[in-house]
Amino acid sequence: MKSTTTMRAAIGTGATACLILVLTAGCAGGAGDATPSPSETSSATPPSATATPTPAPTETAGPVALPVDCTDIVDQATYASTFGDIPLNPVEFGGSGTSSGVVTPTTPPAGAGARDVVGAATELSCLWRDPRADVSGISVAMGHLEPAAGAAALDGLASQGYTCTSVHEGRSCQLVTPDPLYPVDRAQTYWLRDDVVVTVDQTNVPTDDLIGSIATRLFG
Repeated sequence: MKSTTTMRAAIGTGATACLILVLTAGCAGGAGDATPSPSETSSATPPSATATPTPAPTETAGPVALPVDCTDIVDQATYASTFGDIPLNPVEFGGSGTSSGVVTPTTPPAGAGARDVVGAATELSCLWRDPRADVSGISVAMGHLEPAAGAAALDGLASQGYTCTSVHEGRSCQLVTPDPLYPVDRAQTYWLRDDVVVTVDQTNVPTDDLIGSIATRLFG
């Protein structure tokens, strides 16, 4: 049998060894392992995902609204100085006798020329002409025309001798010819901007940048 002294030494040695194990890797029956268990690792809350903002819907610009009354194609001051008291849409020339010039667009026939393509797009047709006048008068027509078709039409006019220039953020093509019977000129002007086409046909009726006034009325 071991002596009491020997047993105490053994106990002391065992306690010392256990203390060393606790300080290093832990001792059986002592503190738990510091390494987190699998369940602890998986229960950690993942970082929340950053929400992607939904883009705001964009509005598609619609066609420019055209006037439905011939007296509304320009401002009142320009109307008075340009057209004055010339009869509007006289029935003697096939007009309605009123200020309304609304017409229904048509489909141009296959192979139609530039002027016919533009004419078929007309939605408002206005004529100022005195039945007592021989050739003096002015007409304004406007409508919507798909930009590519409008550009092709004006290219066609350019090939027919019209002088084309960029004006009022659009394209204008004009042809001036002398009247065969009277010593006055006839000016035919086509102006295209976006999907709007305007035609001005005037003989012996002077105007001061009428296209500019119409552009301001339509586009601001």
